[in-house]
Amino acid sequence: MSTTLHEDLVAEHEQMLGVLQRARLALLGGDIAQAREALTALHEQQQTHIAHEEGALIPRLPASARWAAKVYLAEHGKLSTMLAEWRNALSTLPVQVSDGKERLALLDATLPFQHLLEHHFEREEKGLFVETQA
Repeated sequence: MSTTLHEDLVAEHEQMLGVLQRARLALLGGDIAQAREALTALHEQQQTHIAHEEGALIPRLPASARWAAKVYLAEHGKLSTMLAEWRNALSTLPVQVSDGKERLALLDATLPFQHLLEHHFEREEKGLFVETQA
């Protein structure tokens, strides 16, 4: 059974959310090394995904689109910046954090990125992917 490009991109969204969850669970357990590994994987997936969308889909976005190309591009930039900041923040920590309050603060700090990522994926799935299927 073959899948469409849009189905593949939705599957990539699900994979990236799974990697994000893996990073958050690692933080919950204080395993900074595992969280770093997950974020490295997420960074690689995100960069490939963004490059594909910006190269293959956004140029085909019609002028009448629900959201202009600049919205998607701005969100891509913001997500990339936020992930880089998160990875940088973890780079200075020891491989294991045992203090529960510190682990909770690290986990809470991930919420803005998670919310933006989920919102962005929803916008793409309801806008960009639908409007570029033709």
